Amino acid sequence: MCIAGQWCAVASLFVVPLNKPATNIALVLSLVFSLLGSNARQRWLAAARNPVAQGALLWWGVLVLSAVHTWYATSVLPLAGSFVWACWYPLLLGSLLQTPQWRRRALVAFASAVGLVLLISYGMDFGLIPQRSLTLSQPAMRNTVFKEYTQQGVALLVFGSMALAAAIATRSKWLKISLFAAALLALINIVLVLESRTTYLVLVPLLAYWVWHTLIKGRVGWRSTLIACTLAAAALAIVWFTPPVRERLVVSIAQEAESYVSQRTPTSTGIRLELWRRTLPIIAAAPVFGHGLSQWAPLYRQSIEGLPHFNAFLMGHPHQEMLLILAEQGAAGLLVYLLLLVALARYIRRLDPVSRNIYSCILLIYLTAGLANGLWADFSHRHLFILLLACIPPAAQRTSSEEV
Repeated sequence: MCIAGQWCAVASLFVVPLNKPATNIALVLSLVFSLLGSNARQRWLAAARNPVAQGALLWWGVLVLSAVHTWYATSVLPLAGSFVWACWYPLLLGSLLQTPQWRRRALVAFASAVGLVLLISYGMDFGLIPQRSLTLSQPAMRNTVFKEYTQQGVALLVFGSMALAAAIATRSKWLKISLFAAALLALINIVLVLESRTTYLVLVPLLAYWVWHTLIKGRVGWRSTLIACTLAAAALAIVWFTPPVRERLVVSIAQEAESYVSQRTPTSTGIRLELWRRTLPIIAAAPVFGHGLSQWAPLYRQSIEGLPHFNAFLMGHPHQEMLLILAEQGAAGLLVYLLLLVALARYIRRLDPVSRNIYSCILLIYLTAGLANGLWADFSHRHLFILLLACIPPAAQRTSSEEV
């Protein structure tokens, strides 16, 4: 039973960038096999000692209290679906992926799936593979395989970071070249093929991280600093002055913002401005503990009902992670959330070099992407993040000689 559960856990990482129902099926099977397998109690207790699992369960407790808050105010207890219960996945997968080999298999399964998506996306762009039918009504979905372009772009950012982390660590010349090539292909796909503004936004701090890690960290000196700054400026200039990036990040955002201000046009930027503007009074009405879980959507709907373009502006979340938490869990909930992120960052610093780079980038990607998107409220983003966290290895114990 345990072996079957372990392979189902690995399968959940393979299908998470591909298909929602398959992800749920793999997780349910993982739970069943884990509970029915040998030494279930010992395995779950061992998994519960992982600080990442403990942090996820703490946030689960905050969400449950927020749901009780909603129940008290509305007589509805919003605990259905995976929004709340995803916090248990690190504990579940931790009860199965107990060895470095199994955690590595899960991460390789994820990278394999995203690598397949990357190749298919290029096949679509070159006309070798037909585009999805929805591109007729949604041109921005060109060259996407299973997800929409932001979801696919975030997965590719993680894939590229994993490839770079492995390339730096390996001693094999050909493997190093292959991994660097994979990272470069992911970068080109993000910049020239997908053209997602969220992934463009994330590229800036992500490139800065890799420049710092490869050229500055541990080699402080005027030469290394000058080289690093030169390469960073060159990389950012290449990205910034690439026509698709400049068009999407500079020209179109300015045009969309102006159109929203003058005519309240429901463009991508205009919708976000409306969401953020309407969310601020919601936060101000209950600043400490918020309005309760799943209460932002009905409150926002009330604030725009009857206005022009009502349906176009109607969204399920405010497309900004911190605003959603402030609206539903208040400043108290946001404080817990930020403390958990700080604790996670400190934990990541104690990992081995490859894992440290991978998970530092994952955390950076989700923090930056959350500035203009609601990741926790979206199934694909939420499951991608939490399942990758579930594969995090145990951190090494600090010693007196460890670098601070």
